[in-house]
Amino acid sequence: MRLVAGRRLGGVRVVLDGVHDPHNISAVLRSCEGFGVQHVHLVGPMEELPVNRAITCGCEKWLDLHAHADGAACARALHEQGFDLWAAVPDRAAQPIEALDFGRKVALVFGGEHAGLSDELLAACDGRYQVPMPGFSQSLNVSVAAGISIYIAASLRRRAIGGPTDLAPAEVEALAQAWIAEDEARRARGRLRG
Repeated sequence: MRLVAGRRLGGVRVVLDGVHDPHNISAVLRSCEGFGVQHVHLVGPMEELPVNRAITCGCEKWLDLHAHADGAACARALHEQGFDLWAAVPDRAAQPIEALDFGRKVALVFGGEHAGLSDELLAACDGRYQVPMPGFSQSLNVSVAAGISIYIAASLRRRAIGGPTDLAPAEVEALAQAWIAEDEARRARGRLRG
């Protein structure tokens, strides 16, 4: 767990604005976990995390999930932490993702399946980016766009910082300790039921 914690990124975050489909949310969470992006921000009303466990394979237990009632609250929280917010849009005039400055802290913002990004959150973003598509199709499913974006962002962030993590050693250890404690508690609950 310490090895994985030592590969986590705190300086790249993902925001899902009004994404409701459990398959899409689950696929985005799995991409975040797999590529080492530790924090996911969920915007909009939800009583519980709507995931498809067959898709997440439990990956959500390794992530820090942040809920926000609306886009303004999410943008405010991230800006206060020093993040630049970049909206993913299917627009050839938008910056290609590779042109973003991943030496800075970046939050990639994705809109819902039908309505896209809310006007409120789009207005709060610092810029717009695209995943360049040279084919006839000019848009991707949100989970596919996010997966590609997360991979590129994590790779460029690691290149910009010159290492596998942007977390301080104490943060890596705290994250590993939290995972170890949760894993031990989960195992204890399993023994009590058995």
